[in-house]
Amino acid sequence: GVGASSKKLKSGESKLRKGSGEEGPRIFSLQRLVEVADFNMVVRPRLAWAQVWEIMANHFAKIGCDENAMVSIFAIDSLKQLSFKFLEKPELSEFNFQRIFLRPFLHIMENAKTREDIRELILRCVDNMIRIMSHNLRSGWKIFFSILTVSASDKSERINTLGLAILQSLLDEHLHQLCCLHKDDKATVITAEDTVEDLTPLQKHNRNANVDDFVGLCRASLAFVQTNNSSSPLPIGLSMRALCHAACYADLIAEERVLPPVSGNQSKNPDISGYTYEGLNDKEGLSMVLWRTLLDGLSNGLKSTRMSNTGGVGCLVQRGSILALRAILLRYGHLFSTSQWGALLAQTLLPAIQAAAGSDKSQVILITSECPSISSVDFLSEPQALPPPHNDEGLRKFALHSSSAERAPARPLGEAELLVEASFTDMRHGGDGNLSRAYILANKDIQAILGEQPFPDSWIATTAPIAFGTLTDILSEIALKRGSQGRSVIWPLINKQFYVWSIGCQKADGSVWEPCEAIVRIACREMYRFGLRLNESLATLQSEECTAWVSAVLQSYARLLFETVKIEENLKNELIRLKSVAYGPAGTDLDESCVLGKEIKEEVEEKIEARVEKDEEVGKVETEVIVYTPYGKGKLLEKRKDVFTGKNSVIYTHVMNIIRLDYGGILYRPAPGTKVLEEDKSNKPTPVSYEDFMNDVKLIENPPRFMLETGKVITRESWWQDLVPALKVRCVGVHCMQHYLHELLYFFAPLISQEITEQLQLSLNKSKLLAAEASTQEDLSHAFQEAMFSQWGDGVEEVEEALSNIGQSSHRRGSEIFFLTQEAGATNNTVHMLSILYKIEDTSGISWDRDAYSESILLEHIEEVLEKFVKSESSDGHLIDPNVWRNAGESGGKLAIYCTSFAKVVVNILQVMLFMSDKKFSKHHRAFFPLLCSLVLVQSEEIRTLVKEILQQKIAPELSVQM
Repeated sequence: GVGASSKKLKSGESKLRKGSGEEGPRIFSLQRLVEVADFNMVVRPRLAWAQVWEIMANHFAKIGCDENAMVSIFAIDSLKQLSFKFLEKPELSEFNFQRIFLRPFLHIMENAKTREDIRELILRCVDNMIRIMSHNLRSGWKIFFSILTVSASDKSERINTLGLAILQSLLDEHLHQLCCLHKDDKATVITAEDTVEDLTPLQKHNRNANVDDFVGLCRASLAFVQTNNSSSPLPIGLSMRALCHAACYADLIAEERVLPPVSGNQSKNPDISGYTYEGLNDKEGLSMVLWRTLLDGLSNGLKSTRMSNTGGVGCLVQRGSILALRAILLRYGHLFSTSQWGALLAQTLLPAIQAAAGSDKSQVILITSECPSISSVDFLSEPQALPPPHNDEGLRKFALHSSSAERAPARPLGEAELLVEASFTDMRHGGDGNLSRAYILANKDIQAILGEQPFPDSWIATTAPIAFGTLTDILSEIALKRGSQGRSVIWPLINKQFYVWSIGCQKADGSVWEPCEAIVRIACREMYRFGLRLNESLATLQSEECTAWVSAVLQSYARLLFETVKIEENLKNELIRLKSVAYGPAGTDLDESCVLGKEIKEEVEEKIEARVEKDEEVGKVETEVIVYTPYGKGKLLEKRKDVFTGKNSVIYTHVMNIIRLDYGGILYRPAPGTKVLEEDKSNKPTPVSYEDFMNDVKLIENPPRFMLETGKVITRESWWQDLVPALKVRCVGVHCMQHYLHELLYFFAPLISQEITEQLQLSLNKSKLLAAEASTQEDLSHAFQEAMFSQWGDGVEEVEEALSNIGQSSHRRGSEIFFLTQEAGATNNTVHMLSILYKIEDTSGISWDRDAYSESILLEHIEEVLEKFVKSESSDGHLIDPNVWRNAGESGGKLAIYCTSFAKVVVNILQVMLFMSDKKFSKHHRAFFPLLCSLVLVQSEEIRTLVKEILQQKIAPELSVQM
């Protein structure tokens, strides 16, 4: 009774006062308040008690945050005792008395002034109540999940760890109670087979309420996946463990141990009940309520900006998030309708990947290759292999190993959770992504395997290959199996994203996002990987589906190649225009195309005045300032004011910039400054006029020019800086698309229609013509050379040696290697595609004449390539090291010369002749024979050998010569 409680509380009071001294606060009134609450909780009806408790709860929440430890601890201890007593009585449906009663714990936890030991005490109270009273918990779950969510953002690592430990205990020891929430007051289990019409209104209410509880549980775990940098970051291990929780929740949904709501409003606000995807019908939208919060939380981890590195391996949270997403989507993707797939891709996965790619500010985005066929980003991680089936023997062994580990849960791991655990083990040990062997890695020493990873802070270097590869997996494992629905819904969304990663996009604020070379290479590789997967699946598809998918893939290549070449052409033309701006006629004003308007002129004059005033500040430069000069890049060391006497004894004052060039030399360079007369005793700088400023700049051989579009100054040292890297990336993109297209044409060319063939031919021809023109333009070569010089070392010997090597290999080293490679790739693809069409003998069921279409174009390309090759080899062959010709098929990309770049094309042409049917070869032998004769003296042994075989196998029979 009350008397017994009073004696117990008095005993507690005496202990507290004894421990804190007689000066401690008296808690007599608080003790009486607890007794009143204890008594009324038993005798009052719940509705009346709720009104009384509302007043008491506010007081408990206030004193629980008191700075005095004795008071706050007594308040929490009293709340705990009252809560245990209150939870002994089961809560009826449609009531939320538990949530009302337990709310003071949440208020105290959320208060920033609460002591750390009090927050820890609250978590331990929550843990005890869950362990002992979980069978009676109903609406109280919401408060507990909210408290655990708050613990994830606590500044104390101790609180963070304890919060996640409670969640882990929930999953390991009370999962059966969490999954049996959907019972009515008569303990009738609601199953997935029960239709909405079979459920009573009370059962519908309980099922919807259970969904809210489950969503709260998901949010509690996902709160431990840190998504941004913080002054008190969460331990990486907590975030990784929380990702495993997410996979466990996915297993519960897939196994229908937690059921979706049966009614209610659907919302696009994540803070409101019924949060789901837009654009779905009522049934599909309700079934995604359980999934949306889970998938969104993992996507937030995927695009996290937190630096999560350990042991030399970087972006662990980001990589862990995409691995968890991948495991869930590939394991349970069959549960989603095509419309649901379209919604989750468009509203969750694709925006998250794009945001992560756009937020990478590491040095990786600045890396460009000096040759498109030789990558400078070969440090990129590899995409993951497809996960093994759920009954894989290797996964079974891994599950056995996990269950025998220390502190392993007694429950078996679900399918998605098992995949995530195996993926994390593979990642920790530096595995190759083969999850069937994860059980082998689990027994090895991590430190003995892990090594330093290049660019560990770069999302693009570490996570992008896995993220982009996941989209390829979705296409091959989901979209292909959905037939026309997958091709009309899933394929356009992912294909559009590949477009964005290849050519860029315009952001919501109007600015343009341009992909770096690493992203372009990854995107092109993934398009190719899907093509390979499609080829492997052709045998299982109907003929109409085969043709439709092949047409979709090749049409995508044609369109993307065409658009990339258009951007490439615009960049090329703009680069040439900027050079004409930077090297305008000396001694004259700006060109008409770049004449400044009155407003811009006034703005420039204001900047001149500001700069002149600033030039008074001379001395050593504290911050690092990089400058570009006609003699290379350097660092501004000091600003020195020099005074000298000019004509008529006029004293001039100039500010001299002292620059240390990268190769070690010191450059003394006058800065545009002021003229100060000797009679001017005030010694105040007189601003120069706009015209004087222009003349002054010309005197120091640094004539500025302006881009009318942006008002940016274009100088002889900087005119190429923005556009050359962008143009290189486009060249690399074109090269990668043409390279991978050549491989896919082996499989797909026999299946394509005339329309797709014409589209590919148009795109390849545009690429070829642009590259042929660009490879001979000196302005482009100059721009690429300037970019190359800026990246060299700081030794004079290095520069001289590099210049010497360039002179030996080609007169136009800069851009030719890019555009000759592109021209050769476009020509090779055209010859390859047309030769496949021309060699097909069986034309049954074909609606267009392949021979008539391909014959004339193929012969035209053969004649053009071989004639140019022989001419180039004759004129430039002496510049080439004989070792280059050891394998003509691989000589392209090493030297910027036509004959080396097109050697592989010549080899392919000769192979086409060799394997051409005797009938078709005989038809054209008069055109082929002189071309073959011109090749007998070339330096390449591989080419001469092919010519010999053609003469023996094709020409000799025509002459009735026995070989």
